[in-house]
Amino acid sequence: MTPTKFLQKRKRSCRRVVRPVRVQAALPSSDLVNYATFQLASWVLPMTIAGRLLKMEYPNIATGLVLIAVTKTALEADGIIHF
Repeated sequence: MTPTKFLQKRKRSCRRVVRPVRVQAALPSSDLVNYATFQLASWVLPMTIAGRLLKMEYPNIATGLVLIAVTKTALEADGIIHF
């Protein structure tokens, strides 16, 4: 028996029955999508455009938008503003 013959083994394939599985799509709720679209169109894009017109760089604009978002969230959590 040669060494290569000794190392070769017969591969056994295990065949399983394929069953259809129902998969539910992981999509966000339509309320969340509508809210995100409204926020993007109402203040994120206009603030970005205004910042670029004032010759601001994108990292500075992003920092300002994050601060605005945190402030809005804190004011909404305290019940001061409602949106």
